[in-house]
Amino acid sequence: MSRNTKDFKCSSTAQKINSVSCKQNMSRNTKDYPTYVILGSGGHTAEMRQIAMALLEPSNCTNYQPMRYIVADSDDTSQSKLSSDLPSIRDSDFIRVPRSRSVGQSWLSTIFSTLWALLWSCWLIWRDQPKLVLCNGPGTCVPFCYAAYMWRLLGRLPANSKIVFLESFCRVDTLSLSGRLLLPLADMFIVQWPGLAECYRHKNNVKYFGRLF
Repeated sequence: MSRNTKDFKCSSTAQKINSVSCKQNMSRNTKDYPTYVILGSGGHTAEMRQIAMALLEPSNCTNYQPMRYIVADSDDTSQSKLSSDLPSIRDSDFIRVPRSRSVGQSWLSTIFSTLWALLWSCWLIWRDQPKLVLCNGPGTCVPFCYAAYMWRLLGRLPANSKIVFLESFCRVDTLSLSGRLLLPLADMFIVQWPGLAECYRHKNNVKYFGRLF
């Protein structure tokens, strides 16, 4: 897929996200609430970078500002990569958070690190009241999406705040663990392969716009 085609598909997907996340009343200073973009290491950041750039195009950007980028505290590369592509981003736009589980971490200790990550997520979502939580599969996103869903049910977030999950390009036949956990919560759940779209065609929140990357 050529670069121009990928850019067009990402822009088109950004418009689809825009149609969901901006069916909301912009009164009551809703525009001042941030958009949370959750980054993961490696390919996750590469994919999310393209979507973030599309959302920041002039036709969309006022709907998503201010934008905050969530990065795991053990992720040494995502911030520098995104900052090099989007020079307008400030260091203060990044929020460092505990990781739910590190590679090779025992499942017993994962219980405690996940609870700690969930507490952090609940506090940040309560504090910032994001109008949109946008993610594409890193484990860091799971506690944030659950926290956003919980606070929306409890009335801390506006009822028209949104959770949008973009399944990773590498998930051809099956959903990722993050995807399986967040499928029931996401307002829009985007898959990139026709097999997945067919498998989950009965889910109203599952959308297929073709390959994006």
